[in-house]
Amino acid sequence: MALKSLRGTFARRLLAWYERERRELPWRGQSDPYRIWISEAMLQQTVVATVIPYYHRFLARFPTVNSLAEADESEVLRLWSGLGYYSRARSLKRAAMEVVSRFGGALPAEEAALRALPGVGPYTAAAIAAIAFGRVAFALDGNAARVMARVSGEEGFIDEAKTRGALHAFGLALVPPGRSGDFAQAVMELGARVCVPRAPKCHLCPVAGVCVVRGTEDAKRLPRKRPRRAKRNVSWVCVAAERAGRLVLERRASPGLLGGTWALPSAEGGPDAPEEVARTALALAGLKLEALVTLPGHVRHVFTHLEVSATVVAAAVKGSLRSDRHRWVARGGEVELPLASFTRKLLAHVAAHGNEGASSRLTP
Repeated sequence: MALKSLRGTFARRLLAWYERERRELPWRGQSDPYRIWISEAMLQQTVVATVIPYYHRFLARFPTVNSLAEADESEVLRLWSGLGYYSRARSLKRAAMEVVSRFGGALPAEEAALRALPGVGPYTAAAIAAIAFGRVAFALDGNAARVMARVSGEEGFIDEAKTRGALHAFGLALVPPGRSGDFAQAVMELGARVCVPRAPKCHLCPVAGVCVVRGTEDAKRLPRKRPRRAKRNVSWVCVAAERAGRLVLERRASPGLLGGTWALPSAEGGPDAPEEVARTALALAGLKLEALVTLPGHVRHVFTHLEVSATVVAAAVKGSLRSDRHRWVARGGEVELPLASFTRKLLAHVAAHGNEGASSRLTP
């Protein structure tokens, strides 16, 4: 089928399906560029069900670009805590400041201007331009790339710029005049619910009739991906430094893993010799180790490129904190600081062992 005739058929069938089957999501049905921007930033690497409560809480606190621009970064990170990929939150804050200073608080409508903002890549810029402003743009995320690779039969590796360029051009040629926003969301919806990675539901697909690989093994095989590199396995020692029912948290360096969030002092190191790691980590906080006990078990967590196995040690300490990068917080209480999911796991592990971690039980 020629691309020109494919455009009309593909868009007509897809949009009819979308109007019947689309999910009611809080960022749909309105064209506020700021809200669309926040939703797209949150949806990167994160499933819809997880995003929804974060989206509501974030916008309740930061309802406008100006309110986000004026916020303290630590508060932005606190509202983001648990979503992961914290560079997204830091970039949102920086971009909001730039939107206020350069554009008077109104997001620009053009893709090029959007892409110049911190943290706004080609996909997010195209999504905002299409959905919020009705610009002719094609948002190529993982879902859209999968749909286009299968419909077109594209055999290139999905991580290659040439392949992604071809898929973007193919998708852009299918965008119907006047409905670029609906089309962008319809493609995303199709990829999320029907044209899924390992078991595509070709029998439910509204555009199966124009898809090159429909119902074949190629539908499962495309888009082509290179074998994933194995995650690096590392051991950490995390220190629950305790005094008078309080624990020390440190603000992690930004940029970097968990950058800008608060965590137990920690460093790479094996469970066989945690004392040296603990002494070094505590010295950076201005504290001196008096006694140490290793809590039972390990805390495991998977990051994008790492699998961490953490040994948690409870430490009795003396001395005074030397900088605002370290704070005392109530042991077992609610912490009003941005905490990553991994840190919450560690704190739960400390709390679960009760008096085993109390300084009164530690002996030099």
